[in-house]
Amino acid sequence: MDSLIGVLDGFHNLTGLPWWITISASTVAMRLIILPTLIVQLQKTAKIGQLFRKLPPPLPPPLSGRSYRDQYSLFQKKRRELGCPSFLWNFAYFSVQFPCFILWMASIRSMCLSNHPGLDNGGILWFNNLTEFPHGALGPVFPILVAGLHYLNVQISFQKSQAKHYPGVLGLLAKYYKIYLDILAIPLFLIAYVVPQGSLVYWTTNGLFHVAQQLSLRNDIVCKMLGLPDTGALAGNTSPKSLHEGQKIMQRWSLGDSRMQSKLESSTTPKFMFEDSKIMDENVSAESSSPEELLQQALQYLGTGCQDQAVPLIRTAIEKNPDLHIALIGMGQTLFSNKLFAEASVCFEHAIPKIEEQDPLLVLAYFSAGLSRKNQGDKEAAIKLLQRLTELKEPEQVMNKACYFQGFIALGSILSNEGRKSEAAKYLRAATAYDPGVERFLKECEEAMEDQSSQQSTKPPDLKGP
Repeated sequence: MDSLIGVLDGFHNLTGLPWWITISASTVAMRLIILPTLIVQLQKTAKIGQLFRKLPPPLPPPLSGRSYRDQYSLFQKKRRELGCPSFLWNFAYFSVQFPCFILWMASIRSMCLSNHPGLDNGGILWFNNLTEFPHGALGPVFPILVAGLHYLNVQISFQKSQAKHYPGVLGLLAKYYKIYLDILAIPLFLIAYVVPQGSLVYWTTNGLFHVAQQLSLRNDIVCKMLGLPDTGALAGNTSPKSLHEGQKIMQRWSLGDSRMQSKLESSTTPKFMFEDSKIMDENVSAESSSPEELLQQALQYLGTGCQDQAVPLIRTAIEKNPDLHIALIGMGQTLFSNKLFAEASVCFEHAIPKIEEQDPLLVLAYFSAGLSRKNQGDKEAAIKLLQRLTELKEPEQVMNKACYFQGFIALGSILSNEGRKSEAAKYLRAATAYDPGVERFLKECEEAMEDQSSQQSTKPPDLKGP
């Protein structure tokens, strides 16, 4: 504090500017000096968002058998291999900006309370004496500015944020956090009455700079000049992390899950599948929103089980971009759940060529396409699709691995019913390494093979002559 007061005093004596301009200029200078930290943070977090989907979870998934230490070591190793920045970069700017805010605030307040030379007449207009607290008819001006700028910054921050659309507890927490920040404007208004006017000059300047900074970083031209992602990515509308969450929703909705199968049996075909539904959601407009934005909103609805709201959004996203494979899989799963297997298989098979081999959704696409063909009665097509699934590399994540081996089990079941017991046993044997419960089916298949073999060996020879 003493060093900062010395710098402010030296700058004031050197330039001869009034103290209120000196305080404002030092505030702007401080914010400009720490601005590169924010730019680097945004660049790092954008890269984290691009690589996030390729990282294993930092904590061990349930029933994985891995310890916390081993899972975190795997996470760190993979992060370093991909060149993914540390997640601590998310807190870089705050760790610099907050101490600077406190330092400037405390230093200027100390100068005002100690009647630093020149501050008693270093202001202008109604705040000529910077050592006094707000008073008189114009006393509320600074408190209103402080509280109003805080409220404005909160609204700008949440204006394009998707946090309010998060399903479940996350959305609720985001909603209440914004309410808390909004209400915080009231105590800030009251606190400003017991802060010297010199400190309020700093506080107001800092708030104005923050508003200007947020608005500037929402401009695509400014972002391009600073080497930052576009405003949509900064706002979180179409970030890879959001699509990663969408993949997790798709994978949780595995068509081979027993809970899902019971749901399928009780499903009925809803009318909205055959009507030209209009998107009534107030947050998403079909005309102005991109396919990725429509898909993200639809995935959030699927995550909360609201199919009626999700389907029109997915349909519109596919119409705008037929190559959006996540939307095709989402529509395919919805059609499958309503027993429209032919339409579902078209969606899944159309999505497969558009998915990269390392993408975990490729497992789900092959598995779902195979089940769709099976339910249509097209056993040969189902076998080919599920065999393609078994040729893929075994996934590392538990959720993907479960779907992967369910494909082995489904393939073994189809082959067994078709009389191809030896082939079925091969796939069931591979699945037992993941799920010991499959051993019962494998044993039945092997017993059937033995019976068939013994029948062939005891069959009497053909005694008919030529």
